[in-house]
Amino acid sequence: MSRISAENQQQVLYLKGELDAHSLNEIWATQKSLFNGTKSIDVAQLTRVDSSGLATLVYFCIKYQLQLTGINPQLQTLIALYDLQPVLTN
Repeated sequence: MSRISAENQQQVLYLKGELDAHSLNEIWATQKSLFNGTKSIDVAQLTRVDSSGLATLVYFCIKYQLQLTGINPQLQTLIALYDLQPVLTN
């Protein structure tokens, strides 16, 4: 069973489920096709993000020049703990 799903609509990649060490390979393996023409990643429907998931999001944002949208309070706390606001808000 997949722990994460991704759907690209109108230049936005919508992630749903859990983005953690157990689900990263699913996103990592398909990143080139997922991010082709994508401008932002909507993370509002993620129910769980661990530090490896956050690191992956940061990597994708930098590599593909993407913005994160729909950041929930739990993910915002993790971003603040790692002092990543400057990286993710550019």
